[in-house]
Amino acid sequence: MNSRKLISAAGIAGALLFTSACSASVAAAPPAASSPSASATETAAQPSAIPVAAPASLPKGLIPKGVANDGKGVYLQTSIADTDPAMQYNPALSDDAAKAHFSAADLAEAQKVVVRFIAEEAIDSTLNDGTDVDGWWAAHVDQIHPVNQPIMLKDMHDPAKDILDRERWITARSGYSYLHGETTSRIKSRTITPKTIEYVEGNNLQGVTVSTTASWSMEVTGGSNTGRQMSTAEISFSVAKDPADGKWKIAGYDTNYHTAEG
Repeated sequence: MNSRKLISAAGIAGALLFTSACSASVAAAPPAASSPSASATETAAQPSAIPVAAPASLPKGLIPKGVANDGKGVYLQTSIADTDPAMQYNPALSDDAAKAHFSAADLAEAQKVVVRFIAEEAIDSTLNDGTDVDGWWAAHVDQIHPVNQPIMLKDMHDPAKDILDRERWITARSGYSYLHGETTSRIKSRTITPKTIEYVEGNNLQGVTVSTTASWSMEVTGGSNTGRQMSTAEISFSVAKDPADGKWKIAGYDTNYHTAEG
C-alpha cells in the first residue's frame, strides 16, 4: 500500500525559500501495512533518550552515535564518519552564488552539518519507530535555526509531513518491527550522495541548500516478513548560520522517501 505524504512549502518558507510550491514525501509500505491515524501516531508518546557513547562493531561505513530509545526499546543509533565520501566537499557541486557568498571552508562545513543530520536523523532517528515528537524536539532543537523553529515543530506534528523518515505504518502493523538492540544497529547499509550545494535566501537569512540522494537498508521482523527493508530518498536541507553561535543550522527542507520490503 502506498502512503503519500506531502510537505508543504510553508515548511520551507518559514526560513529559507525554495522555488517549488510544495514537495512530496512518499513511503511505499509493504502490502499488509496501513498508515495509522494522527491520533495513533501523536498521542501514544514514547520515551526519547539522548544518545550516549557506546562502542560497537558496525557494518562498513557506519559509526555509532550512541544508544537511543525509539519507543520500542533501546537501539544503537548510527552516525557518519568525517572520512565518509559524503562528507568530502567537492567545489564542483556548489553554484557560483554559494561560492560568492561563502568560503570553501564554510561550504564544506555546511555540507557536513546536513549530511550528518541526514545520517543520524532523517535516516536513523528515534522517530523512525516512535511517536515522541516533543521528546525528539527537546533533544535536537539546538540544531534548528531559530527562524525555522516554529514552523518546523508544527510540521513535525503534522502526520501528512515527513521531514524525517517516520515509517508511520510500522506502528500499526502488529508484530512488525526493526531488529535492533543496545549493541545492534537497525541500519545495515547506507549511502548518501551529495548532488548540489545552492545559495538560497529569505526571511533576512542567507544560506545554502544541500541536496542529496540516499539509500539504506534495515533489518526487520514480523512473522513471515523477516528480512531487509530497503529505502531510497531524495533529501534536501537548507542551512543558515545562527548569529547566536555562528553555527550552521537547519532552516528548510524538501524530502521524498520511498520504502519497500526487500
